[in-house]
Amino acid sequence: MEKYDVVIVGGGPAGLICAERLSKTELSVILLEKDSIFGDKVCAGGLTRKDLAIINIPDEIIEHKVKKTALHSPKRFSHTEVVDSMVVTVDRKDLGKWQRSLLTDTSINVKTNTRVVEVHKDSVTLENGEKIGFKHLVGADGYASIVRRFLGLPQEKRMIGIQYMVPKPGLDPKLEIFLDSKHFNSWYGWIFPHEETLCVGCGCDPRFYSQKKLKKNFLKWLDKQGIDISEAEYQSAPISYDYRGLKFDNIYLTGDAAGMASGLTGEGIYQSLVTGIEVAEYIQGRTDESDDMKAVIRYNRIQEKIVKFLIRIGPLRRIIHELIIILMNNKRFKSRVNNGFS
Repeated sequence: MEKYDVVIVGGGPAGLICAERLSKTELSVILLEKDSIFGDKVCAGGLTRKDLAIINIPDEIIEHKVKKTALHSPKRFSHTEVVDSMVVTVDRKDLGKWQRSLLTDTSINVKTNTRVVEVHKDSVTLENGEKIGFKHLVGADGYASIVRRFLGLPQEKRMIGIQYMVPKPGLDPKLEIFLDSKHFNSWYGWIFPHEETLCVGCGCDPRFYSQKKLKKNFLKWLDKQGIDISEAEYQSAPISYDYRGLKFDNIYLTGDAAGMASGLTGEGIYQSLVTGIEVAEYIQGRTDESDDMKAVIRYNRIQEKIVKFLIRIGPLRRIIHELIIILMNNKRFKSRVNNGFS
């Protein structure tokens, strides 16, 4: 049986950045990715300035630098245009390919088309029957994490995201958020601009709002907006925000496997990057939480409280949505929100 200091299961943003940080150590590390490519995940593909402060992605993988944004309610809207982009959009496969390239000429052993089917206390078993031993195991394997299941952690808090990748001609390429409780309940609709498409989607926690009802209302909303989906690609995926910790003795969870997404927005790339770095530092001996990790946990908790509040107030959320737009048309308030978001 091959043995490594660290086995990383999953090659998403968290697993790849964890491997990249560990490549600068003397530890023996293997990264196991079940697919042939990296980053092939349903995602709106937005990176904020927070993300870009961690990973300095090259311009060639950026699809759209978002300088125009709009926030809508049924009766009002707020528009923002900035000189420097607040958000950039990328294709997740391009991001994964670039992150993978950072491991070239390092000591990290990367294996694709390698699925882990069993986890034990000091080894993993692959689909072909091969076993790989470890001192440390990192679960970076997403929502359906086999590492999380081994730890016996439930997955109760989750969102379902649904979206269409719509051919762009005729539509204004700006980032738009739609607060419309009639169609999206306590959540919202979004439009993210990409190079050749617009990602148009929405999400909800199915414990509080039926996925079937969400899709039905989403289709009505798309028709109302005049968005043609006849040639669009439909996508859907679950997102976990059921965080219960990163470190469990010599086993660690990151990103979606750790339940680190936002329960309001579904945002998860930044959280994945932070947790990937955090786990790499834990493996090297760190015992306390970093300031970035504390900030992410605090941010996610605030987002979850907002969702609970909007669910609890029921029909009154329409008033809250209108109030948000009114506030966003105040220059000082808008500036504070934009700075916090980016």
